[in-house]
Amino acid sequence: MAFIKFKPIASHFNFFVSLRKEDLSAEDLEYVDNDEKVLLAFRSKRDLGIFTDKRIILIDKKGIRGFRKSIHAIKYESISSYSLNINNLDSLVEIITDSSHRLLMKFLKPIPLEDVNIIYKYITNCLINE
Repeated sequence: MAFIKFKPIASHFNFFVSLRKEDLSAEDLEYVDNDEKVLLAFRSKRDLGIFTDKRIILIDKKGIRGFRKSIHAIKYESISSYSLNINNLDSLVEIITDSSHRLLMKFLKPIPLEDVNIIYKYITNCLINE
């Protein structure tokens, strides 16, 4: 049996701000399909995570000015395991996909814990109702 090692998506994202669809720019929404509904979005200084009803879209900006970027889309159905760790100053959602990609998303204060719980519960509902 051959083993193929996949390149990891990104080690982690640190999000500082919680956003609603109204807060996103047209540039941010260009990766969201017309038939997708934005649930929540989170932003760090440069990166962006958009949670829709069909997938997670992660925009990882690179370079000094952020012109280079990597866009990753993860369908909820491709998540094989996930966890939520709640700490005093942050919350951590860890997702492992079917292809063994490990993704860490840290949600730092002042992001409300309720927003992180919405994401966690939505992932749970998607996987249970598969």
